[in-house]
Amino acid sequence: MTIDRQLLLNLGLTLISSVLILVCIKVATSIHLPYFVTPALAAGLGFLEPRRGWLLAAVQTVVIWLGYKLVVPTPDNTADADIEAFGLYGSMILTFVGSFIGGLLKRGLDKG
Repeated sequence: MTIDRQLLLNLGLTLISSVLILVCIKVATSIHLPYFVTPALAAGLGFLEPRRGWLLAAVQTVVIWLGYKLVVPTPDNTADADIEAFGLYGSMILTFVGSFIGGLLKRGLDKG
């Protein structure tokens, strides 16, 4: 795997999408918004990098987790904390699923 200009640009997009996911996790009153936004953004990353999408998904997962643990204030209400935690860990899983689907879609479109 080589690190080229395209990968660096896509890593920048990964950071932006990670921040958007963190905002969705924080402002959502239920899990529906993060569970809708995360696979869409991750599929876009997989579409951008069909062969190296797993790397972008791994970076996004780490940024989401670190951002939530280090930057985002945790709510005082236990119910809100549970919803945010469920949204966080579910989004981390959906990042890999969405990236995989986006990569498959791009490879399928390139062949046909």
